[in-house]
Amino acid sequence: MKTQMMLVILLCVAAPVHAELFVAAGAKGTLEVEYVYDAAGKTQDQYDTHEWRVKRAVNLTAQLSAQAPAPLPGLHQLDARQQTELTNKRASAADSAQKAQQKTAPMMADIESIMAKCGEDEACMEKAIASYGMSKGMTPELESAKQDVADVVKASDLGPPRYQIWRATAQKGTYTIDETIHRVDADPICMELPGARCTSDMSNKGAGDISPPPSAKRDPASAAGLSALEVDSVKQTLMIALPIPLNALSYQQTVRTDDPEEKSGTTTQSMLVPRDVKPITVALAGDGRDESGQQVIKLSGKAEEGGTLTLRWHFKAQ
Repeated sequence: MKTQMMLVILLCVAAPVHAELFVAAGAKGTLEVEYVYDAAGKTQDQYDTHEWRVKRAVNLTAQLSAQAPAPLPGLHQLDARQQTELTNKRASAADSAQKAQQKTAPMMADIESIMAKCGEDEACMEKAIASYGMSKGMTPELESAKQDVADVVKASDLGPPRYQIWRATAQKGTYTIDETIHRVDADPICMELPGARCTSDMSNKGAGDISPPPSAKRDPASAAGLSALEVDSVKQTLMIALPIPLNALSYQQTVRTDDPEEKSGTTTQSMLVPRDVKPITVALAGDGRDESGQQVIKLSGKAEEGGTLTLRWHFKAQ
């Protein structure tokens, strides 16, 4: 018994729950994120030239609402110890429930027989069940089944709240696109042109509010997006599913070229923004009510698609 008590004390000391990190369910907050993509460069050899300057920026603000603190996470992953404890609790609860069901099976059969005999006569049913209860009393089987039910309740207790998740209720954002791409190609089709080269210049420009997703017409809730953040009060970390644009970004593309196989002119295009932005996990700098951070990510890709993404975020509880 002393060993078990010491173990409980050590676990409590090693993994305290910092309840002060929690806020009241329903509390409001905002999650702001800025995505800035930059790429600039030039490649040139004796035949071809490719020069680019690209800047894309997206600013999003998600309105969040705090959910009730819970013992299990909505975003964080369970560690090995938590997973083992949860598996054991579920197995124990299932075993106790099965034992209780087996011990009460005769009584349930008797009650089903009474219900069949009385039919829709509620007065008959109440009288018969009351009489049945008086005659049965608390048998050893029922006493044992009562303990099994208590064991189910105990095994179903997942412990004190450890996590609190904030979920999106609304989202809005703006964007800008400003790109220029210059190409000089020594293609055989360009032999009749000056210098035996084709020259192409492309300009992509766009800005404005980000439109709601097409699904918002039939499902207004989808306009809130799937951004969320969650506090782990034991590890004191914040896991964030960042907001992303929920619709394509429109821009004007202007092409000027002397390439015989291309056309000059201006057209309206749309840019799909990647939606596989992975959640990020950071250590809390404070009490979880005013947190911010930045990440710089070098993207793999050729020329204008191999730039740098700078991600800045700020969460503030109201």
